[in-house]
Amino acid sequence: MSSPSSTPGPELLDERSFGGVFVHFLGLLTGFLGPAVVYAVSDHEFTRANARQALNWHITVFVLSIVAVPTFFLGADTITVAGEPRELSLLPAPLDTVFGIVGAVLLILTAIAMLLTFVYAIVATVKAIFGSVWEYPGSVAVIERLQ
Repeated sequence: MSSPSSTPGPELLDERSFGGVFVHFLGLLTGFLGPAVVYAVSDHEFTRANARQALNWHITVFVLSIVAVPTFFLGADTITVAGEPRELSLLPAPLDTVFGIVGAVLLILTAIAMLLTFVYAIVATVKAIFGSVWEYPGSVAVIERLQ
């Protein structure tokens, strides 16, 4: 009868950390603030790498929403106040239509990105549990550019 193999598997517990796994869930609750704090205070490379990926994604979604909302409202030419339509035209006629359409598309992209945030957080958490860092698709590498 042969004995079970005594060769150890990969030492994942030494390579990963709780912070590296939890940072993705923290990003769901706090946006980019939680991952930014974890990235700033952590000295564990696995935690910092996961925090960097979560931070890049949440900054990307935040900037997209900051651009989408004003662009959409610049294109709005009518608003309803107390049940009555009122003219609100900050831009000339052809530009307000373009801004309205572009803003609407950006708002739709923002809504999709916000929905993807939940999916991405789950995938990134599972990947982190198994010891790898997952790069969020579509995120702009802001943190790498600042270093």
